[in-house]
Amino acid sequence: MQRALVFVSLALAWLSATTRQARAEPRDLSEVQSDRYYYLHGGLAAAGFLGTAVEQILTSHHRPGYDLDAFGPDDSVRANFSESSAHLSDKTLALSVTGPLLLQMSQGFSTRMGNASLIYAEALSLNVLMASTAKIVVRRPRPYTHTKDPRLLDFMDRQGADAYSSFYSGHASTSFTAATAGSVLYSLQTDELVARHTVWGVSFLLAGMTAQLRARAGRHYRTDIWVGSVMGVATGALVPALHRLDLQQVRATELAVAGGALGVTMLLSEVVDFCAALDVLRLCGLPRDVDVPLRDASLVPRWKVLPQAYGGGGGLSVVGELL
Repeated sequence: MQRALVFVSLALAWLSATTRQARAEPRDLSEVQSDRYYYLHGGLAAAGFLGTAVEQILTSHHRPGYDLDAFGPDDSVRANFSESSAHLSDKTLALSVTGPLLLQMSQGFSTRMGNASLIYAEALSLNVLMASTAKIVVRRPRPYTHTKDPRLLDFMDRQGADAYSSFYSGHASTSFTAATAGSVLYSLQTDELVARHTVWGVSFLLAGMTAQLRARAGRHYRTDIWVGSVMGVATGALVPALHRLDLQQVRATELAVAGGALGVTMLLSEVVDFCAALDVLRLCGLPRDVDVPLRDASLVPRWKVLPQAYGGGGGLSVVGELL
């Protein structure tokens, strides 16, 4: 607990350092800032990621902690387990995080892009530090730990402390931080309204899918992904605001598109198995449920496209195995 309090104090210090700069006129992303500004915020971003890493190393053997009593929405996902959903959520998270960086690069390598990237990194840094600290303080057992299936009990034993890191969802908070901060920063860099609305919609669709897949995978309860989503949106909006960016430039219609995309994703995920729908693209490998025997990941059918040298020149080779 004392270690967790240290990192909570670091997060509060970060907020204090940035809040002092939030009491002035709005700042334009194209402005060149002082060396002190770049040293301070670059250091804060690095400190957040480093603090999270240290935190994980120091608390790698923690045991179960607090768990909520019976709660309808959570009870319905208790004992869920799906490795393929977990793997797909990793892929959608990667898209959520890298997408805003590519969008910033699409505007050209300039002071504007550098400032936006720094603010984006700082938002992600604060997010992972807070999520990691919450997991260590609460130590909530993941949903699959409540199963009686001996295969999953063995899986749980091999996960160690990670089996007791359910609250709150780091995947959900990170994807929503990326969606919010990335969309805000993009809206402040372009006047192309169609592109702006598209970015808000796609970003929140990916974030919603990532969050729901974590519940489907048995890694998180619904309350975990709800809290993670709220924390991610709050962090993604707070950090640009503390950098004195003019968030009023974001249109209400952009927020409406984001909310609509999120709502559609959340509703569809309750009736559609994303992994089953994407099986044809090999984006989800079996096993999908605890009803399917667990297998080593190396045995999951995979396809690869690799460069290949031939006598007449270069080409591609397709390598894989049929079911």
